[in-house]
Amino acid sequence: MWNPSKKTRTIASKILIVLFSITMIFHGVALLQLIPYQYLWGGRLSSVEEMYVMETVSLVVNAFFLWACIRYIRYINQGLVPIWIRLVFGFIGIIFLLNTIGNLVAITNLETLLATPVTAFLSVICFSLVPKYEN
Repeated sequence: MWNPSKKTRTIASKILIVLFSITMIFHGVALLQLIPYQYLWGGRLSSVEEMYVMETVSLVVNAFFLWACIRYIRYINQGLVPIWIRLVFGFIGIIFLLNTIGNLVAITNLETLLATPVTAFLSVICFSLVPKYEN
């Protein structure tokens, strides 16, 4: 079974920190209505109110993902990554895998072309943090 090194895991965590931070900025911009809601959520939103709910949930979820990445780096620097944090990344990886499938059937081409590779990449990175690691 593939067992990434500490360096690989640290780089993966840092990539996730950057991407989740950028994603949080994107959702913040969406909440400020600088992006028309018709372009968000695969073009399936029907109102501004619905956009506020969905984007707020996205912001909170991404904040949790960011927190998990920071915790992962702290644990890996201590030499042992507990099972609960590895399960969190397995769960996050599954979410991104499902999101990738959702992006493939999005109404907007922009989401299909832009978001699909990003979520697939995020899924792979998250799954790389799941295998047991002990220093």
